[in-house]
Amino acid sequence: MANRPLIGIAPGYFVKENAYWHMAREGYSQSVWKADGIPLVLTYPEDESKVSDVADQLGGLILTGGPDLPIEIYGGAPYDMKGEEPMHPARVSFDRKIFDAFVARQKPVLAVCAGLQIINVMKGGTLYEDVPSQLTGAMDHGDYKGPVVNHAVEVEQSSLLKDVLENETPTVNSTHHQGIRRLGEGLVPVAYAPDGLIEAVEPVNGESSFLAVQWHPEQMQDDSTQMKLFRWLIEEALA
Repeated sequence: MANRPLIGIAPGYFVKENAYWHMAREGYSQSVWKADGIPLVLTYPEDESKVSDVADQLGGLILTGGPDLPIEIYGGAPYDMKGEEPMHPARVSFDRKIFDAFVARQKPVLAVCAGLQIINVMKGGTLYEDVPSQLTGAMDHGDYKGPVVNHAVEVEQSSLLKDVLENETPTVNSTHHQGIRRLGEGLVPVAYAPDGLIEAVEPVNGESSFLAVQWHPEQMQDDSTQMKLFRWLIEEALA
């Protein structure tokens, strides 16, 4: 491919060795390379007005997975986090601003796991703080940093996701205990788990160019169906 678009990867933000680190799993970068894009792991500018400059330079964006979102941003109730820390406020702020900047420019975004959840919250939606204990009849969705669970999802026929995956019942991987409770405004649910949990959303009437999935396609690089998500991102970035 003569022109390879630059794809920004919004990283996690963690304390390690007495310092803050921007980190992203290698799977995101490798998936972009395999789809003929050029991945770039982003960092957070101290001057947040520069986020728009970042968006101007990039062709596409990946909002990555990560820890639980802070309950304060969606009106959630306290729960047992099992010793884990919530997403750092600096990451919440950056993800919000970079997503808004891409939507304003009609540039494509692929959101994964926590990326889906933060978009839902930005649109006024809420989350199950803990799917296993709050969703009636919940199946095993794995856990953050826990074992991976594989299950099928049912994709809506008339959806961008169906057009991209070309599969109505793809198998996905699952490593989360949170999920969409109340859907945000301007979002359409386009995939469901067998227990009814929303597994993917996209914008109403294609008003902006993003796909958001609850699973981790970057960890399924041997699955040609899942790699179509990254090829969609690259193709849209070139359009």
